[in-house]
Amino acid sequence: MCGIAGYVGRFQPDLLGRMNHAQGHRGPDGSGQWHDADAGLAHVRLAILDLSPSGAQPMADAAGKVIVSFNGEIYNYRELRAGLERAGVAFRGGSDTEVLANLLAREGRACLPRLNGIFAFAAWFPAERKLLLARDAAGVKPLYWTTTPEGRLFASELKAFRGIPGVDWSLDPTAVSAYLTLLYAPGELTPAKSVRKLSPGSYLEWTADGKTQAGSFVAPHYSAEVQPFTDRQAAEACRHYLGQAVRRQLVSDVPLGGFLSGGVDSSAIAHFACAELRDAKRYPCFTVGSADLAGLESEGFAEDHPYAELMARRLGAPLHDAVLRGAALEDLDAMVWTLDEPTADVAAFTAHAVCREARERGVRVLLSGSGGDDLFTGYRRHAALQAERYWAWAPRPLRAYLRRSTQGLSARSPLGRRLGKLFRYADAEPAERLASYFLWISQDTLAPALSPALREDLSTHRPVDLLLRSLESLPAGVSRLNQMLHLDRSHFLADHNLNYTDKMAMACGVEVRLPFLDPDLVAFSERLEDERKISGPAGKHVLRRSLQGVLPDEILTRPKAGFGLPLRQLLHGVYGERLRELARSGRLDATGLFSGEGAVALLEADKRGEVDAAYPLLAILCLESWVRQFAGR
Repeated sequence: MCGIAGYVGRFQPDLLGRMNHAQGHRGPDGSGQWHDADAGLAHVRLAILDLSPSGAQPMADAAGKVIVSFNGEIYNYRELRAGLERAGVAFRGGSDTEVLANLLAREGRACLPRLNGIFAFAAWFPAERKLLLARDAAGVKPLYWTTTPEGRLFASELKAFRGIPGVDWSLDPTAVSAYLTLLYAPGELTPAKSVRKLSPGSYLEWTADGKTQAGSFVAPHYSAEVQPFTDRQAAEACRHYLGQAVRRQLVSDVPLGGFLSGGVDSSAIAHFACAELRDAKRYPCFTVGSADLAGLESEGFAEDHPYAELMARRLGAPLHDAVLRGAALEDLDAMVWTLDEPTADVAAFTAHAVCREARERGVRVLLSGSGGDDLFTGYRRHAALQAERYWAWAPRPLRAYLRRSTQGLSARSPLGRRLGKLFRYADAEPAERLASYFLWISQDTLAPALSPALREDLSTHRPVDLLLRSLESLPAGVSRLNQMLHLDRSHFLADHNLNYTDKMAMACGVEVRLPFLDPDLVAFSERLEDERKISGPAGKHVLRRSLQGVLPDEILTRPKAGFGLPLRQLLHGVYGERLRELARSGRLDATGLFSGEGAVALLEADKRGEVDAAYPLLAILCLESWVRQFAGR
């Protein structure tokens, strides 16, 4: 895990040092630079494999045909290395980066589908005067790029572009609308109109003479034919693939451990990790300890700590509490700066607390249960989609009545909020209704809090349309459940959860790995029939069945949980005070995005329980912070 940056064009080479400095937190173990007349590569290093100087980057292959700046891990590098050695390649060290450099030198981008790992890298081919950028299939590692009059730039984090002449920080209204309603910007979008993200499973080639080529090196989601597994066959295969994924991702030359919320996903990973290591004490687990926060029940969260303790005792693994106190949640500016994007989710604070605790205890690698819900179901929207069978057949006027009658329910209770969201788009067409399950607020409810200009943009740049376009990439005949899972994996996971996890972990000098995103496990999940994934309201049917007798029943049967925080309590406390002050001072209106008066009115309506606007109101605060810190407004 590291930070990469660089350019193709006529930049001054001292730019590389400035970009490295901006991303220095990603690489506390060293830095390096390389450049010639047309290109430059920069790298900051977090040493995980081959801690010696032979693992330093940028790194060339044995013949000097390619120079690489690499961020991530290639879990199957040993198998790939063995093949290269049989072909006569001599290695200087033991890093996965050296394996990648030699693969690229021999095969170019044709090697990309063979890489099992999490990565974003840049590779310069001197003879061809060409730069290759690539990002892993799941989108675990970030990669941003932009174009200026002097050439093209790339980096692991947006902040590496700050202060560079020619980078346009004008706001992208489509992205802004998405951050307010989805909490993330799907696909290539970022808050800055001129900066884009490289999509998961994609590559981008730039030549010194200005030519560009782009493409994908992975098949579209759900391309494989669904197979008629029995329950037993599916459970056995699931257990096999998950155990294999954990085993692959335990490769490390530094101490590792894992997140443990006490939910099914993190508990399953902890079980397989301890079994593989044959000594549970070698797998320290980390959870969020008791904090001076109350109100989780009113937010719809259950307390995790007792379940994490139960699982740790069952395994015999050490369990460490990352205590997150209320004062730590007040610095939204720090959160936004670290995340690079105005991601409105206080779960980022818990990720940071856990990773900080791990690093302080000498653990540099953590395995996470993220991805389980996105493969096998587990979110409430999956159950809501399944429940459509009971009412979606109704004529549109009746569905419109369902929508109207549930929008008046009090948003103070979890049940009222969920019913309101369930039927908010009941009378929409099926595809739009499916995509709308990802929205946190309706356009009409949000509009008064926006400036007239942004209100107009929102009417023509609907975030739901971004998701509908994403569905177009799927093969014909994909089930509605798998369509939703595609949106989960492509956007909610890659653009939201993985982004805040990577940024918060790297700020602490910790690498997070995700066994559920192993390509073989992902491929298995895509071959499953819908009923193997979800049965009634219960998600992860096949996963739970595969773990019977492995995990305690208390964990297998508990509802969906995670590291919860009482956002609404914060919103009507310290966050609400901040929003009111921003409105009073005129700073919200000064962004050109918001109406301070309208934002305060939305806050009051949320407090009265008339609307559920907690996350969009947090998004307003995060966007104001981003505009001030990144765009200089």
